[in-house]
Amino acid sequence: MSEAVQQVDGQGSGGERRWVVGVAPWGVAAGAVAWCLAGSRRAAHTQNYPWNVWIPVGHGAVKGVFLGLLAGWCAVLVLRFVPADRWRAGGGAAARFAGLVFSGGLLGGLVPGTLRDFLGEPQPRTLYYFDGPRPESEWYWRPLLSEWLTYTVLPAFGCAVLLTVGAVVSARCPHRERFGWAVPALVGVGLLFLPDRAAAGLPEPQGNGDHVNESAGAGLVVLATGLGLLLSAWAVRSWRRSRRPAGPRTPALTPPRSSPTPPRSARGGG
Repeated sequence: MSEAVQQVDGQGSGGERRWVVGVAPWGVAAGAVAWCLAGSRRAAHTQNYPWNVWIPVGHGAVKGVFLGLLAGWCAVLVLRFVPADRWRAGGGAAARFAGLVFSGGLLGGLVPGTLRDFLGEPQPRTLYYFDGPRPESEWYWRPLLSEWLTYTVLPAFGCAVLLTVGAVVSARCPHRERFGWAVPALVGVGLLFLPDRAAAGLPEPQGNGDHVNESAGAGLVVLATGLGLLLSAWAVRSWRRSRRPAGPRTPALTPPRSSPTPPRSARGGG
């Protein structure tokens, strides 16, 4: 963290703000975990179609990838727009860094769901996952606030906390550039195994073709998102390796030169 603060003060890396490296990838991981847990809670309270109850889990994880990425970039923007002279007060720099990351991450994760809940049409998600829009009289006030707090505020708060922890870890690590591809790669691998793990122990999909296709479609969305993260991690790693400056070349081995013959005056001759 001291290295990050020094760079903010202009004492490292030519004054560049490299201390934001690794923040956005941690947002992807934090969002995937936070909204996957929210989807798990929704799946546990689904009152119909129990055979594809894992669908909210997969949809939550995929939604969390994009909302977490938004939260991470909001944190980066907040860090970049804060004047550097506010970091020069000494011991509180680390706490201010964590506070700014948390504020930006919470804002990025909270705004989209809040706009959807309060400005969109009444949502069916509180009691039934597959259901039509509700009348306004059955949606606003208590159902709306319960939905907003449970599936928007709490996941956004958890995402911001995990994002802050990851950003602090990155700031303290001397090789924080590696987090830019390692973290998304781990999330991508996790998504590849999520459909099988989330649906483990559930009955086989049954019913009409549309319902079966919904379960299969959700699995394809999760797998496609996981593959996209793996490809992006590979692209970032390749790009950074191509930009890495080459090390000093080893000089060619040459036989040592023989010492020159000293002049006659040095040999004591006349």
